[in-house]
Amino acid sequence: MDRVFFIRPLCTLLFPLSLLAASDHPVTCTGAQSYRGPARHAPATLPPASEITSFPSEKFPPELEQNLTAALALAQTKIQAPAITAAVAVPGRGFWTATRTLDPQAVPPPLFYWASAGKTFTAVLILQLIEEGKLTLTTPIVRWFPDYPNAKFITIDHLLTHTSGIFSFNQDLKHRRQSGAETPASLIALAQKHGNSFCPGEYWSYSNTGYVMLGLIVEQIDGCSYADAITARIVRRLGLQQTKALSSITDHADIAQPHPSNPSEARVEISSGTPFGAGCIVATAEDMVRFWQSLLAGKLLAHTTVEGMFGTLYPMFDQLITFYGRGVMITDLPDKPGDIWLGHSGGTPGIKAEVIYSRETHAFVAVALNNDGSAQSTVNLLLKTLRGEPLPQLGFTGATP
Repeated sequence: MDRVFFIRPLCTLLFPLSLLAASDHPVTCTGAQSYRGPARHAPATLPPASEITSFPSEKFPPELEQNLTAALALAQTKIQAPAITAAVAVPGRGFWTATRTLDPQAVPPPLFYWASAGKTFTAVLILQLIEEGKLTLTTPIVRWFPDYPNAKFITIDHLLTHTSGIFSFNQDLKHRRQSGAETPASLIALAQKHGNSFCPGEYWSYSNTGYVMLGLIVEQIDGCSYADAITARIVRRLGLQQTKALSSITDHADIAQPHPSNPSEARVEISSGTPFGAGCIVATAEDMVRFWQSLLAGKLLAHTTVEGMFGTLYPMFDQLITFYGRGVMITDLPDKPGDIWLGHSGGTPGIKAEVIYSRETHAFVAVALNNDGSAQSTVNLLLKTLRGEPLPQLGFTGATP
């Protein structure tokens, strides 16, 4: 009756179900190439500073809070997520957040895993280093990975935009069946064994390995762990109260644990931090919207740098709806041509997440859940509620196909 309008394919998430760029025939290159893929999106316009300068200090009116809480409850009922969390912030209007469990006796977990939505954190670290003159977008990665194929032609920007051609470690079928922690070095070695899929710059293909490399580059330049760099450069700078990067020593008792549809797909990313720079952030939904509001408001990077994150946008797997920049995504909404989402999604078996800014409603929204339901549909339902639309009674599409 009132169907949520779209569900992004799972392949946009941290562990895609379709293996899109397996390197059965690795290429050897003589240099970077011009882009030859499907048409890119026009640069996305950032919201005016007047719309997003400060995080709202006040709550929404009680009636709207009740409606948002009811929308989240409806989403959870349809999705059947054991735990779900959400936050909505509209600068100048108000703020709301809630965390729910299906079991009314259960204590809601304080932290959720955001999977690939953590890539934006890695991109911010790298772009801060560029602003400090310690890197450039055109710096080749051979400086840190001298033995990696085509490393002298692959640049920092290729890693940020997923145009490096580097095999994504999670596409290895044996890796997908394994459990246990893995080091960044072992993930890079696994990708190197498969070889590169194309010459740098030639096409777009999501590469978690590229973001693992970016995390290691941050460590080499800053002289500290990736987790400490996240803390120093983002968490303390913004005063985030409940955000951290996972590591092998993380106490994960307070993190919502995954409930995959297929139990054999369960891995231990949440407890081990295996994805590293490709997505190992745990946080509250409130902290995630605070991070994105601060990013777009220029509190972490210069405005021109943030514009550049959305300046060159490559078509993702659907080639029509989602596009990728430098550690960020944009989503064109099929049934709302006047709206666009700026943000990033994330997921692994049993975990789905979404953080976005809606240009139409001027709202920052973050949703995370611990099964294989649709975070995107939940975000959309919250935005409908924010616009004053009635909650659907039937036809809410909660599960991702």
